[in-house]
Amino acid sequence: MPTASRLNLLSKPADKELVPLPFDATKFEGLSAELLTKHHDRNYAGAVKKLRMIRNKLQTTNASEAASYWSEYGTLKAGEAAARNSALLHELYFANLTGGGSPVPARLRSALISRFGSEDRLQELVRGCAKATAGWVIVAVDRSTRTIEVIQTDGHRGGAWQTEALLVLDVFEHSYALDYGPNKAAYLDAFFKNTHWAEVGTRLDTALARM
Repeated sequence: MPTASRLNLLSKPADKELVPLPFDATKFEGLSAELLTKHHDRNYAGAVKKLRMIRNKLQTTNASEAASYWSEYGTLKAGEAAARNSALLHELYFANLTGGGSPVPARLRSALISRFGSEDRLQELVRGCAKATAGWVIVAVDRSTRTIEVIQTDGHRGGAWQTEALLVLDVFEHSYALDYGPNKAAYLDAFFKNTHWAEVGTRLDTALARM
């Protein structure tokens, strides 16, 4: 049987490190620097901190005492999944934003048109999911069907196995309320004005190389 070292696996997760904002927050149209900075420094950083705390606590929690209804171990494991998803999805979200947006690469445009008929249709589907949830909307490559799908999550839980994220949209209130109050539609307009499609295209190339 292959050893962990031969598979390049670690014996345990490394401590989650905070990733700085990958852009100049003052260069955005429709998204304020205050909103972007607070989103990063409070919500994302809070998820990273919570993930570290939960994983440290799990090292001394007795899994054999887990049970239905409630147990410390079960609660911590649920919290670990939520904090992990929040931290990683926030990193992908910030990375697929850039002030003023960027053009859609040809390969990505071709893939989106082939799957959805048009880029406008993709936006329509993303907006529909965004209006229906307070969580995440993820455009992803589904390796099980070899298609691009639009995934809607319930909070930080949910999602889909066997997928690789291309475009990640945060639709929790903290992602827009400071600028737009309850007007989620205006936030979605601003999101698409500042989408870093070049980054999304790079993610598609990476996903296809793994298939």
